[in-house]
Amino acid sequence: MDTLQTICSRKSVRSYTGEPVSEADLEEILKAGEAAPVGMRRFADFHITVIKNKDLLNEIRKTAATMFGNPSSDPLYGAPTLILVSGKAPEPAAANAIYSSAACIIENMALAATDLGVGNCLIWGAVAALAQNTALTDKLGLPEGFVPFSGLIVGKMDGSYSVRDINMNRIATDTID
Repeated sequence: MDTLQTICSRKSVRSYTGEPVSEADLEEILKAGEAAPVGMRRFADFHITVIKNKDLLNEIRKTAATMFGNPSSDPLYGAPTLILVSGKAPEPAAANAIYSSAACIIENMALAATDLGVGNCLIWGAVAALAQNTALTDKLGLPEGFVPFSGLIVGKMDGSYSVRDINMNRIATDTID
């Protein structure tokens, strides 16, 4: 698939078979994260955690569902793997760069997963719930001073990706000559 086809095919997958992706596909997805642009090349300010442990995933699900006010929901949509991007808690002046870099890491991994035909969805709310639960974040073994920023769930899905027509008026755009 070429780059623009991959970009125009990416979508949020919210239904998984429960079957994990292959280790080879997971390696490619993580490689894409490693290839992401990071502000001032401060790669040491980030940490990726791959969570496959069912008990820990269920704790994250319950914590997020409770925070959302719907304890019976599944904010991870049955995905068997959560890839979490954490980073050093930013100083206010550097917050934009660190959050933007984390978003680039996540989007690179989402595009790689799409290209591989692996179901994926960017996860923000469940990660925010996780970040507020100290007992749960302690189980992640993050380096000192790191906090969860964002996540990507991945897994086998029913169905496939297809190139979508993109409405060029979704985002207001001005050109200044």
